[in-house]
Amino acid sequence: MTVPRTALAVLALTALGACAGTATTKPEVVRVVPAAIVPADLPGNGLTVLPSTSNEVTTGEKAQGPRLLVGDTKLWELHLGQRLVGALQLSTLRRRVNPAKAADRDAIIGQIVGVRVQRLTFKGLRVWGNGNTTAKSGATDRAIYVWFGAHTLAVLQLKGADIAPPKVAAELIPKIASQPAWQALPPSAFGS
Repeated sequence: MTVPRTALAVLALTALGACAGTATTKPEVVRVVPAAIVPADLPGNGLTVLPSTSNEVTTGEKAQGPRLLVGDTKLWELHLGQRLVGALQLSTLRRRVNPAKAADRDAIIGQIVGVRVQRLTFKGLRVWGNGNTTAKSGATDRAIYVWFGAHTLAVLQLKGADIAPPKVAAELIPKIASQPAWQALPPSAFGS
């Protein structure tokens, strides 16, 4: 698994028709991703979580442009020993994207996850995944999980025969969402 190739595709999210916010000439203040929101390890799965420092990722994180949907972006690598088994991306969303609107969420989820979307819940938090865990051969396909905060997009990608993606997601996602800096979507965002 190569973090730059899998993660930079998500970093480059561009404007979607469903995210039609209003045009404005006022400069937008970009919200910052709080780095302390991500734990350093996942002891239940034997994983360490490290900020990604590769040049390719750093360049992608600094990408700017009027069509980008994300403001600030941070990327972390998940390791089992020395082996890279996952990537976590947290990005703040530009104001023209409203994750409380189902159309905006669906457009983003469709770009990242594709057509095979599975709706999940981890400790009350709605998460969308691609349903990949373990293939019949015993090898794993890349598992992708997407979830939203009030102004944040989170993407977790996992791949490796020695990990159980649903178990990793069930440990990591609630840890992030329980941090004081995480701003949850209101329950009204889901029509319940």
